[in-house]
Amino acid sequence: MTLLVTVPKSVLGPYLGLFGGVLLYLAAAEILPEAHSRHPRVLTLCATGLGLLVVLFGIGFAD
Repeated sequence: MTLLVTVPKSVLGPYLGLFGGVLLYLAAAEILPEAHSRHPRVLTLCATGLGLLVVLFGIGFAD
């Protein structure tokens, strides 16, 4: 629950389902093929790890 916006429970389930589906689509259609391309894999791995750290750092500030 937020302080500015209240989302009804009847809307929250479909919204989260749609959001999760979009993330799964992006992972399957964009990120997974990129991991199997011919460019340097070490750079891709480092960029993925950096992205994970940014997300975890952002979550830490949000809490």
